[in-house]
Amino acid sequence: MNLLRHTLSYLLFVTLMSTSSVLSTKAYAGNILAKEYYVKAAFLYNFARLIEWPTTAFPTETSPFHLCFIGKEPFDSALRSIRNKKINGRSLIIHRGIFSDHASKCQILFISQSEKNNIPHILSILNHAPVLTVSELPGFAEQQGHIRLFLSNDEKIKLEINHDAINKAGLKISSRILTLAKIVSTREPVTP
Repeated sequence: MNLLRHTLSYLLFVTLMSTSSVLSTKAYAGNILAKEYYVKAAFLYNFARLIEWPTTAFPTETSPFHLCFIGKEPFDSALRSIRNKKINGRSLIIHRGIFSDHASKCQILFISQSEKNNIPHILSILNHAPVLTVSELPGFAEQQGHIRLFLSNDEKIKLEINHDAINKAGLKISSRILTLAKIVSTREPVTP
C-alpha cells in the first residue's frame, strides 16, 4: 500500500511539474510576444515622428494623423502605449481592421501577416500615395512595401527599408531611421 501511495504521489508530482513547466513556457512566450508588440508600437510612433509627409497628405493643417491596421494584427494592448499621443502637433487616431479601399486615408498603414496574399493588391490601390506601408512579412520591402518591421532570430527588432519606394510616395525619411535599417531594393518579378 505504501508503494502504491508513493507511486501515485510521484506521478502526481511529475504531472504537476510538467504542467507548470508548459504553463510557464506559454506565459514566457506570451510575455515575449507582448513585449515585441510594445516595441513595434513604439517604432510605429517614432516613424510617425521622424518621417516627413507632404502637406497634401492631410486635408487641413489641423487634421489628425491616422495610424491604420489592415488584417488580423496581434498588437492587442500594446497600442495603448501610444494612444492619445501627438504627432508633430496632430492628434494620433488609431484605426484597426480597416479595409484596403480606405488605406489611402491613412498616413501609416500596417499590413498584417493575414494579408500576405493581398500585398500586391493593397500596394496597387495606394499607387505611390503618401502612405507609409509597414509589415512583418518576409520580402515585403522587396515588393515595393516601405518598411519591414520584424523580430529576428536573435530576438531583436530589425528593419528593412525600401528607400526608393518611400521616395516615390513623397515621404522623407530621417537618417536616424535609416541608420537602423538594412536598405533593400524592389525585386523585379521573374518572367518565365
